[in-house]
Parts: sequence; structure tokens; C-alpha cells
Amino acid sequence: MIGESQHGFRKGRSCLTNLLTFIDKVTGSLDSGVNVNVIYFAKAFDKVPYQRLSLKLESHGFSNKIRDWIVEWLRGRKQRVCPI
Repeated sequence: MIGESQHGFRKGRSCLTNLLTFIDKVTGSLDSGVNVNVIYFAKAFDKVPYQRLSLKLESHGFSNKIRDWIVEWLRGRKQRVCPI
């Protein structure tokens, strides 16, 4: 159910491995003379359409209890990144 490009919530993968994979692909394309366009989504979880997410989770077979827990966990949630 989770695609190969997913880094979060997978053993041995993290935000760092996602960033390194991204940078490797971008620099490889630039080194090959390929133009690269990047779209950056900020605050993605602030923009999640909860009703659509709920329907999608249901269509993938998640139980009502799990689906409701995920939607409630995201509702009103704020996220920030702090430098190390």
C-alpha cells in the first residue's frame, strides 16, 4: 500500500534519506543537462482535506476506528521544523 518512494514511516528511511534521494536526482539531471522544475509544498498537513482523506482511507480498507483516529490526529495539528 505504501509506494517505494515513501520515506516516512518506513524502516531505514527518514526525512534525511528523502532529501538525499531528491538532491541526488536533481543534481544528476542537472549534470546531464536536463532542466529541472521543483514545486515545494509548505505546511502540507495544514492543507489536508480531511473528508477526502477519510474516504480514501475507507476505500483502502482501513477500519472506521483507525480512519477516525488518523483524521482526528491531523485535525488542528500544527507542525514546525527546528534547526539542530
